[in-house]
Formats: sequence, C-alpha cells, structure tokens
Amino acid sequence: MSLNLNTFFPYQFSVLAQQVTEFIAQIYEKFGITKMEWRVLATIGYHNELSAREICKFTHLDKMQVSRAINKLIQSELLFQQVSSQDRRKNLLNLTAKGHELYQEIIPLAKNQEQRLLEGLTDQECEQLKILTVKLSMQLDVISNKSVFKNSDDDVSS
Repeated sequence: MSLNLNTFFPYQFSVLAQQVTEFIAQIYEKFGITKMEWRVLATIGYHNELSAREICKFTHLDKMQVSRAINKLIQSELLFQQVSSQDRRKNLLNLTAKGHELYQEIIPLAKNQEQRLLEGLTDQECEQLKILTVKLSMQLDVISNKSVFKNSDDDVSS
C-alpha cells in the first residue's frame, strides 16, 4: 500500500500553504522582517494590544518562535511592551509609531498580493474557499482534543 501524495489532502494543503507563504513573503521581506515577525506584527496590528500568550493562541505558533519574533521587533523599535494595568504579571505588546507605520505600509501590498493570488477564482469560489478554510480550522480544533494518540485511558468517544 502506498500513499498518493497527489491526492492526499494534508500533503497538498501543506505544499499550498508553503507556496502562499513564500508568495506573501515577497512583500514583508523587502522591509527586513521575517515570516514570524510579520505574523506577530500583523496580529498585534489587528488586535491592537496582546500578550505573547494571546499571540500564540491566535496564530497557533510555537511559544519560542513568538518570543524570538517579539524580541526582534522590540529591538527594531516596531513593538513596545508594558505591564498590564489589570494584571501586573502580564506584559502587553503594542505597535510603536514606527511599527504602526510599517504595518500600514504593508497592508495594501499584502491585500494586492492576496488579490493576485485569488484572481484565478470566481467570487463564489473565493467565498467558498474562505468558508471551507474556517470549517476545516474549526474541525481541527474539535478533533485535536480527541486525538487517537492520547493515552488509552482517555475517553475519546465523548
């Protein structure tokens, strides 16, 4: 028995994700930031103020990757960190004026790149793609809690 990678969805999706990442990276790499740095910058730009833990949760990125990106962005004066007024144990991250300016400069370029990527699809196909992507993400959230690799003592039928 063999696995046909041409029809195996996880493999094909992984290849597509890498292609999309490289296609979009053409933009932010011109500004001297990496994929992880852009994901952190874009997430904070969208939400305005987040902790590192919240960034990890929203992006599904590894804690160490996020930490490195945050440190680099702080060194580059694109982010600043402050202690939360509600929870002194929590550090919140915000874009600096320079970070906000960069974010605003990249957004139209990223949207244009997205438009170029999707121009081969009809409006209906674009909408379907967005809906299906959200559904698959939600399905992964559900099944990740029922992993077949969990301890056999766990009740995976619930």
